[in-house]
Amino acid sequence: MKNVIGPSGVRYPVTQDVERFLRSMDRRALQSLVLEMAAYSAEAMRSLQLRATPEDEPTASELLSAVDAALAGVDLDYHDPFYEDVDDGVQGVEETLDELERHLDGGAHPVVRRVLQHLLTRLGDLARDADNADALLEVAERASALFGRAVAGHPDPVSLARWVVGFRVEYGGWPSLALDAVAHAFDEPAWHAYRAGVATLGGGGPAADPYRSEIDRMLLELADHDGDVEEAVALLSGGDRPYYREIFRRLRDAGRFTDLLTCLDRAVTQRCVDVAWRAGPTIVPVEDAVDAYLDGGRPDAALAITRTLFDRDLSVDAFRLVSSVAQRCERQEELRAWAFEQATLGAHCSGGAHLVRLHLADGNVAEAWEAADAFGAGHAWRELVDASEDDFPLQAGRLCLAQVLESLTTPDSKRYPAIVDLLVKARALCDTAGHRAEADAEITRLREVYRRRPALMTAMNRAALPS
Repeated sequence: MKNVIGPSGVRYPVTQDVERFLRSMDRRALQSLVLEMAAYSAEAMRSLQLRATPEDEPTASELLSAVDAALAGVDLDYHDPFYEDVDDGVQGVEETLDELERHLDGGAHPVVRRVLQHLLTRLGDLARDADNADALLEVAERASALFGRAVAGHPDPVSLARWVVGFRVEYGGWPSLALDAVAHAFDEPAWHAYRAGVATLGGGGPAADPYRSEIDRMLLELADHDGDVEEAVALLSGGDRPYYREIFRRLRDAGRFTDLLTCLDRAVTQRCVDVAWRAGPTIVPVEDAVDAYLDGGRPDAALAITRTLFDRDLSVDAFRLVSSVAQRCERQEELRAWAFEQATLGAHCSGGAHLVRLHLADGNVAEAWEAADAFGAGHAWRELVDASEDDFPLQAGRLCLAQVLESLTTPDSKRYPAIVDLLVKARALCDTAGHRAEADAEITRLREVYRRRPALMTAMNRAALPS
């Protein structure tokens, strides 16, 4: 069955009855039906008009007015995050973009191109005077993408190229309009005009910074388009700190592995290698760095990075990374022993939570309990309890009871349901271990100690805990 897609992406099935009805209509009846349907909404009439005359001026004026009206309703003041239903007017702009996209899907390039160009300019003007312009970020990105579609087959690519340069300089990269979005519409004269326009702006040099200067970003895009790795690396090496991640990616893609390792050595020296979720444009993701060193025959360098990160975090993720690299280097036992030694040293200063988690990640619950007994479980107590229900139920139950005592130090009725749940769990674990009487005795003692907390007593009674 065929479907037509309406506003908001809703699909409406076209039944066989409807298809038979349309096939049965003569030309005059079909024309009458189309006009009737077009009268149901202003957008439908505009769509019909643009299909008839793609450069219809009245329709263009209507759409320009719709854009201005939608933007006039935008409130870019910061709002209290607790009031999620505050209407900031952005939805109205998105709905206008929805209509422009539907017209673009119908082939109305000239008008849509003109209206989107106007919208991008207006967004740039708004951003100049608003502290919260990023509320329109998704709108701006979508408008730029649609504009890139709309410029296909532009009748004057040279004027388009000059406008893009001027727009990017004028608004400094917000809204973002990357070269890739419009390059498909350029012919040779347009490329010449674009390059000449960028060249007149200066930029580049030792102080180049493509992430802060739109001019430098345009130069970087041209270098990437031309495959000029040397120029791209030079542009990314200026500023306060080289953009190692971007340099790394370009050198790797170009197959320049000797230069890649040299770049990576500098990044390591400047502590610009880190886990992926922390990796901004100046940071090389550690997984990529490890692969590069191992592929380049430098396993010691790969291990040194992972050891440095583990020393900093003593985290399970860092341990797994050390283990993975050690396995690839056939030094797994050596590095495993080193990691636990470092974590044990750290436990003397900051408690046993990290060490407990590492033993659990290593699949050794017994050694996790030894660490907890020696240094405390800290914030890892819940993971330890969950891992111990089958093999160490008594220890797990006692740990739950200890956490209950700690939680009851300060009265807080909002926490009592969770505390009682923990008591129920402790009792069940002790029962599994054959020590239910021990848990019941402790619960009875708690009732006596905290008998003046009626909310706690009510929660305990509701859970049918012993009294």
